[in-house]
Formats: sequence, structure tokens, C-alpha cells
Amino acid sequence: MSADEYGSGANGRIDEQVSESDLVHERPRESLMKRWVLLDGNRYTIAGLFSIIVFGTCTIIGLAGYIPVTESNTATTLVAAIVGGTLPFITIVLAINQLVLSQELGWPGDLAERFEGMTTFRREIETLTETPVSPAAPADFLRLIVDTVIDRSEKLRSVSDRMTDPNRATAVNDFVEAVTTEGELVTESLEGADFGTFDALSSILGHFNGTHLYAARWIRTHYTDELSEDALETFDQLVELLGYLAIARQTFKTLYMQHELANLSKVLLIVGFPTLLGGGIFMMTYPSIVQTIGAPALLVLIVSVAVTFVFLPFIVLLVYTFRIASIAARTADFGPFVPRVDFEGEKVGPQETTKEYD
Repeated sequence: MSADEYGSGANGRIDEQVSESDLVHERPRESLMKRWVLLDGNRYTIAGLFSIIVFGTCTIIGLAGYIPVTESNTATTLVAAIVGGTLPFITIVLAINQLVLSQELGWPGDLAERFEGMTTFRREIETLTETPVSPAAPADFLRLIVDTVIDRSEKLRSVSDRMTDPNRATAVNDFVEAVTTEGELVTESLEGADFGTFDALSSILGHFNGTHLYAARWIRTHYTDELSEDALETFDQLVELLGYLAIARQTFKTLYMQHELANLSKVLLIVGFPTLLGGGIFMMTYPSIVQTIGAPALLVLIVSVAVTFVFLPFIVLLVYTFRIASIAARTADFGPFVPRVDFEGEKVGPQETTKEYD
């Protein structure tokens, strides 16, 4: 699409910051290590790595002589302070459980309305995808929508051949290429994905944001004079499918968040009780340990293990919060909007809405 067509006036141009919005999911330039820590990595593995970091830091500081391990009051005071900070975790667990239960509980009328809404949504998807019964598994359901989006996009490849304006033909080809490429990546990721392990949500998390929906509507509206009835109908179906895909993603994100929060509260309880017990035993026995073991290096290791152990609830909360907060931030562009984007005109052409996927 030429710059002249979208350079000024009513057609306008999208600001370059569209490709830099930190709310439009992850960008290809994002570090794989950062994504692994924030999203894809196993939470237990990451908690173990953070525990090793805490243990290593305490050991280095202790061996350097900055922790007087031979003075029992110093070590017990440190552990007592950490254990005291662990007690508020009971309140955190109760708050998490209350949040999860508030979404699960309801009166018959409310539950019936929610059930009817989900049933209606499934039937609308079945109509658009021409499927008698849509899959019940979240990953398979998402894949059905994405496969249909790819199929409808492929039907538009021949549209550009009949266009007299080469710039418009290029715009349509770019749009089709962007949507099909995204769809193939998502379909491949969804193969064998199990809900509850973050796989299904992760597969769709970084794809199909509001720019695709906006580009489809823009082409449908501004190229009407060169689009056949079949092409117009296909664009209408694509707009509906992309909208339903956004709804499905948010729905499964909500379900996953409930699952993750419930799991977090369980893990905090499992880790918190031994932490309180072990911290209390350490504070009572460490003066005797100092008298029995005279080697400062060995005492440093004992103190480092104790500090790491009582830090476990904080580490667990940290690694789970990383993922929950990252998911919430990366799905903030729900629906047809793309946040934190500045426009230089009143309308946006499809050129810039698709180029970030090149």
C-alpha cells in the first residue's frame, strides 16, 4: 500500500508505535529467556532456581564474613523476621480462595444465565465453522476457530487478482499472508496442548490481536467497489470469527487464571506450614548447634539453608505472580482496540496493521 494513499487527510496513517506497544502481547524481539521466566517455564523449576540464588547469595555473604554465624542471636533474629513475614501469607491464601470462589459460586438463575451464554456462544461458533458439535477441550475449540480463520483467509487470495489497483491488491495479499501465517503458528502450537498446563493459552497469547480485526473491517469498508459479494461475505465472516476468537481467548484466560490462583493457594499452604515449623525449630536449636559445631564454614551453610527454606513462600508467590501479571498485561488489548497507539489521522490503513507480522 502506497504511502500517498494513507499519508494524510481522512485516510491517515498509524503511528510507528503500534509495533512497540507493550500491551500487544510479546514481540519477536523479546528475549526467549525473559519469556521463559515470565510465562512458559515450569513454576516449580523457576522456584528452584530462585532458591539456589538465595542460597548462593547467603553463602557468599556468609563466607565473606559479613554474617556473624557464630553469634546465635544474629541468625535467629534474621530467621524470626522472615518467619514473622510469612504469617500474613495466611491472609493472602484466604483472599485468593475468596477471589476464586466468587467466580464459582452463584444462585440457580445466575448459573443458568452463564450456562446459556456459553451454550449460545458455542452454537454461534458451530454455525460459522459449519461444525455440528464444537469440541469441548479448550485447545481443540481454539484450533477449530483458527483453522476456520485460515480457511476463510485463503479464499481471499484470488480477490487481489481481480483488483485494478495494484496497491489495493498488495494490501489484500499482505493481510491474507499475515492472518494465515499467524494461524499456522497457532495451529501448530495447539497440537497436543493440554488445558491447565498453560500450553493452550500460551499458543494463542501472542497472536491475533486487534490489528487483524481492524484491518479486515478497514478493507471490507473501503474496498467495497472492488470486492465481489462472496468476498464481502468472507470478510464479514472473518470479522465475526476474529471477534469470537478474542472472546474465546479471554474466556480460557479467565478459566486458566482461576486454575492458577487455586493452585497457588494450595502450594502456599503446602510450603508455608513446613516453613513456619522449620523456622521455629531452627530458632530454638541454633544456639545448641553453634556450641556443637565450631566450624564457621559449616555454620554458614546451615544458616544459608535455613534462610532459603523460610524464604520459600515468598519465592513461590513471586514466580506465580510473574506469570499471572504477565498474562494480564499481555491480554489487555481485548477486542477491537490496540492500546497505547498514537494516530496521525482519523483513520488507519491496513498497511501498518499487518506489517508488524512480517
